[in-house]
Amino acid sequence: MTLGRLFVSARSRNRLIAAVVVALAGGVAWLVRSKRPQPPEPAPAPPRIGYSRNGSAPTPVAGASADNGR
Repeated sequence: MTLGRLFVSARSRNRLIAAVVVALAGGVAWLVRSKRPQPPEPAPAPPRIGYSRNGSAPTPVAGASADNGR
């Protein structure tokens, strides 16, 4: 069986071209949107007010812990 040339009407061809153009434009728009710069990471939480009196972190005392054997 020999395949002859497929006949496609001008209207069908134009609709197919229009569908391809719309799909291509949608793909490009999706790609551009997905490449948008991401927002920066959130800043770390600020130190709690009243945590220390002199502004520095407290220094743990040697041997002081919750499990001190009492």
